[in-house]
Amino acid sequence: MTHTNKNKIHKNITRKKPEIKKIIHGRIIKEEEGWIITQIYGEPYEMGFAHGYLLRNEIKKIEKVLKFLVKKDLHISLDKYLHKTRTLITPKIKKYFPEYYLELKGIAEGAKYGKVDISFDVLVGWNSLLTMYDVFKKKKPERCSAFIACGNSTEKGDIVMGHNTHSDFATGQMFNIILYMTPCSGNSFVMQTAAGYIASGTDWFLCSSGIIGCETTIGNTNFVAKLGTPYFCRIRKAMQYGKTFDDYIRIMCEENAGDYSCSWLLGNIKENEIMLFELGLYIKNIQRTHNGVYYGMNSAMSETLRNEETNDHDFHDIKTSSGSRNKRLNDLLNEKYKGKINMENAKKILADHYDEFLKKNILNSKGICKHVELETEKTTRPPHYPFGCTDSKVVNSEFAAKLSFWGKFGCGCGEPFIVKDYLEKHPEYKDWGKILVDRPNNKWWKIEYDYLEK
Repeated sequence: MTHTNKNKIHKNITRKKPEIKKIIHGRIIKEEEGWIITQIYGEPYEMGFAHGYLLRNEIKKIEKVLKFLVKKDLHISLDKYLHKTRTLITPKIKKYFPEYYLELKGIAEGAKYGKVDISFDVLVGWNSLLTMYDVFKKKKPERCSAFIACGNSTEKGDIVMGHNTHSDFATGQMFNIILYMTPCSGNSFVMQTAAGYIASGTDWFLCSSGIIGCETTIGNTNFVAKLGTPYFCRIRKAMQYGKTFDDYIRIMCEENAGDYSCSWLLGNIKENEIMLFELGLYIKNIQRTHNGVYYGMNSAMSETLRNEETNDHDFHDIKTSSGSRNKRLNDLLNEKYKGKINMENAKKILADHYDEFLKKNILNSKGICKHVELETEKTTRPPHYPFGCTDSKVVNSEFAAKLSFWGKFGCGCGEPFIVKDYLEKHPEYKDWGKILVDRPNNKWWKIEYDYLEK
């Protein structure tokens, strides 16, 4: 063999193999008014891979935000946190939800294909964040104001649902993803979510089954979560495979860990029926109607659940956020807008700032549109803490049938959040500066897409 031939063989062996172009099962549909509207479809791994690749620019932010939050809220290192989720959560996903395990694998590998490195462990830790507050015995954030109405409570007798997210601003700014999913098995659905999540996280979703839903957390629970299955896997399974309210109840109660106690507000647009489904650890509260309204504001509506599984005393106390919102939502939904609830009035409700204790409109922690960052008094958080309303969404039956809704990324009232201005006024939160981003006054935007198109 000649020296020249040896060189050719060596070059062939050592030559970098051309990268095989992957089929991406999805696309970015539109980026508008702060939202990134995305579609994915296929088998679990295929959907995950598309998710990871398409949203790679958002995914690369996850580890920095997660590291900051677990240190800030749970007072531990990211390594210790991930060790815990790897031990407690990953085996549950692999055993009970193998398709979601594959989807998470796909997200990590899709991001890597787009030259963004994120580990499978970090993705599990990111999805598990709300679950882990109970594991580390830390008080869960009280998140969201929401309502659902139908029959004689709405203008047309149809279902109208509204929800705004209350969150620390580090995570709230991440939930600007609108994800349309068409799995090979089960229902198609659309959800508001964050990059890297396999469920909604804010828990706003519309499904081809005709089921729509949202939730508010139940605050100040008094129990230690048990080692069941994580809530984000159960609600994702309910969205994908649930056809009826009974399916949702069964799926959410099966291996319930009590890890994220909620007041779920669900609607069935095919039956024009709504349901309040509150789930603690052992106690649940189920109410269903074709005429009326249910709402949530972080205090359990069930007196039994509230008395036995929480230390909550805020339900009737208008000096607190939950108590003030409880009275205000009841007044707006059951009096002022009774029989007039539509999407436009729903937007007004979500932007409401009335403080029932002070008897005036003011941007603070007690409004339906919550502004802890503008709160001058110490509440459950220090004054001016970077926490509050980060988005608003409304939908009715007609829109839900097309998996469409109106969304506003940023607080419902339109108050902008500018990081530089905020930190100049409140330098005590300067460590948040490396994490926070501006949220301008984005417009309400009609989210729509033919989810069957591939």
